[in-house]
Amino acid sequence: MSEIQLDSPVPLYFQLKQILVEKIRRGELRPGDRIMTEAELCREYGISRTPVRQALTEMVREGYLTRTAGRGTFVTESSALKNQDGKNSLRVVFSDARWQELLESAVQFYNSAQPEKPLHLNIDIVHLWDIHDHLVSLVGNGTAPDISVLDSVWLAEFANQSHLVPVEEADPQWCEFLKLDTFPAMLEANRFQGQLWGIPICGDASVLWYRRDWLEAEKLSPPSTWEELVEVARHFQRPEVKERYGLGDYPFVFVGSRRGGETTTYQLLPFIWAAGGQLLDEGHILLASPQTASALTFLRSLIHEQRLAPPDVVDYTWDHSAQVFARGKAALALGGTYESFFIRETAGWDEAELLERVGFVPVPAGPDGEPSTLVGGMNYVLYRQSASLQQSLGLLRMTVDPQILKPFCERTGQIPGRISVANALQREGKSFVSQTIPLIERARTRPSLPGFARVSRQFAALVEDCLSGRRPVEQALALTAERISAITDLPIAESEVFSRPDA
Repeated sequence: MSEIQLDSPVPLYFQLKQILVEKIRRGELRPGDRIMTEAELCREYGISRTPVRQALTEMVREGYLTRTAGRGTFVTESSALKNQDGKNSLRVVFSDARWQELLESAVQFYNSAQPEKPLHLNIDIVHLWDIHDHLVSLVGNGTAPDISVLDSVWLAEFANQSHLVPVEEADPQWCEFLKLDTFPAMLEANRFQGQLWGIPICGDASVLWYRRDWLEAEKLSPPSTWEELVEVARHFQRPEVKERYGLGDYPFVFVGSRRGGETTTYQLLPFIWAAGGQLLDEGHILLASPQTASALTFLRSLIHEQRLAPPDVVDYTWDHSAQVFARGKAALALGGTYESFFIRETAGWDEAELLERVGFVPVPAGPDGEPSTLVGGMNYVLYRQSASLQQSLGLLRMTVDPQILKPFCERTGQIPGRISVANALQREGKSFVSQTIPLIERARTRPSLPGFARVSRQFAALVEDCLSGRRPVEQALALTAERISAITDLPIAESEVFSRPDA
């Protein structure tokens, strides 16, 4: 088949897929060749973009093609370990180009040490919002990559399904060394059922961003308690102060919506901790407690009573509060250290200007809690379907080498997982990443559950319902506790005080 049969009962996408696969098999499209764009394929075969996109997506999932952001779609290397040039080929999946940069630096280091057996990366870059489903599809088709990045939120799910190889199994001796030189919170974020499943390369922490230059000009200190947060926000709500700095209508912003996805949990779960509340602990659901109720009631009051935060936080997308803060329309914003590059890019600052103008602190403490922060991030994992496990592990061992990890963290603002690298960065002076490292020493992690992504969606729904006023706080908490119990099969703690709501 070399042409699309528009009157055929065979789906158009499948016909196009077969044409392209056959070209690859005949050598008309060779490994490394860039294929036509979607628009070019539409014109070439006289079909719409939808079947073209579906055909290419399936070919990526099946390992025929790979996408590289900003460059295009390319024919992959042979699925065998050796390609035509005699290089060892590893298939890897990233969520963005940063992780590609880090692993490619490790490849150069690896190949310089073993020039007789050079490694080659077969790279597939998938957007963060799509990478979970993409990896699940690859594993289901028996075409899992050798290495991928994986958010710590999903790690327990993949480990529970036996998709991954624990680090202890791959190399017990190196794993023990890694544990001794890794921050405990980052280890915890990558553990499931007592084993280490992800290699904690870098992390990020949830923070309260504030405009350092503005607070200093107004002779204000960054807030460490809810009361101080209100005082600072009220100060920047004054008409003359708003006019002085060109602020918007609300001085404090955060993501509090279903649309915000995991970002809502990332930013607001520490607010629950700051009130002395918890989501889960010791195999019980602890959500419906007075401490959690006080946190949600406080956030709700900031919107509806004190008017210090905008009502439409319940409709914010994951990056909206960072955009508002970066454009100088808010003096305070909940966020994460990973947003530093985005803030710099949006505001047009270099790192020195960022440090001069912007500061960050843990989420301020509530009446019954203490300042809190959450550590998370993307980590490298190894797959059981890999035909080259030891080569993959050897490459990842290079990735955490200080010669590679340290300059990467300096460039990106990512917090290194290795304590020795963090100590070296702190000794060298006042960089952004050196200032974030102390956050990790007090950070907590999200619960390690196979179904945590579903739990997180329920938490985001709870926040949105409470902040929008759709449900009373206590009723929403009790209902959410019931739903999480159904998802996880975990019991609700007997000490929980709110009664089960009517359905």
